[in-house]
Amino acid sequence: MDATAALTARLERLETVEAARDCLYRYADGVDARDWTLLRSAFATDAVLVMPGSETAGADAIVEGLRSMLPAEFITRHLIVNPRVEYLEPGRARVRATIYYAHEGTGFEATGWGDYIDDVSVTDGIGVITRKEFVPAQHLPGSHAHTATRLAELETAELAREASWRYAVAIDTGDFELLASVFTEDAVLVTRRGSQEGRAAIVDYYRTALADPVARKHFLVNQKVTHTGASTALLESYFLYTFAGQDTSIFGWGHYIDRIRIMDGVGYIEDKRISIDVHADVRQGWAT
Repeated sequence: MDATAALTARLERLETVEAARDCLYRYADGVDARDWTLLRSAFATDAVLVMPGSETAGADAIVEGLRSMLPAEFITRHLIVNPRVEYLEPGRARVRATIYYAHEGTGFEATGWGDYIDDVSVTDGIGVITRKEFVPAQHLPGSHAHTATRLAELETAELAREASWRYAVAIDTGDFELLASVFTEDAVLVTRRGSQEGRAAIVDYYRTALADPVARKHFLVNQKVTHTGASTALLESYFLYTFAGQDTSIFGWGHYIDRIRIMDGVGYIEDKRISIDVHADVRQGWAT
């Protein structure tokens, strides 16, 4: 082979490799843009698409099949990485690439990855896929929705705890305006002294219960949140408390069971149940 022929062969090889790689990018752009004309241009007329459990023959049938799988309202991204082009002969190449994809649409979210194996024919510098095979490696349906659900649950848990902290601060400081903001309008409070129904009744109860001029501190520990709905949670807590006054030195503990509702990004107690396990004068002790 003379020098000119060698250069021509090298040029043809590089053009074939580049056209084969470009063909895959046209495919991905056509799919993600829902540009069915561009997508059709990536396939030979008699192309074959092989996917798990199916094989479709003919470019038009392939495009129609992909159109039905990917409605216009879906957002998709197909990222072709590590494309490795094997030059087979003049005008023919095989491309092996890793594909990472993300699909998002109402009621359907998925991410995944796998391999594309594409046989490509090149004519006049333009490549078309004659056979495309998708070999999946991982498919995670609903991954975006799952992430959103996990985030919502964590936010609900944090707001539930924050509601219980507001309650403790209100009790310790005698801030009845803050206390009112902790409960829903139809909240229920159950203590060893009976039950109170409605925010106003609960606040009035505490005005009487906290009338003695003593210093109070409530310590919330071991808080466990159980999600019960999209905007509701069950919060279980242990609590310690101290009362200190001129003739008072009380130490005790018990547990709270709070049903929390989240409204407009704020947690409110809609049902609170208080159980006292120990209530003792520290000057006498609490041993039995």
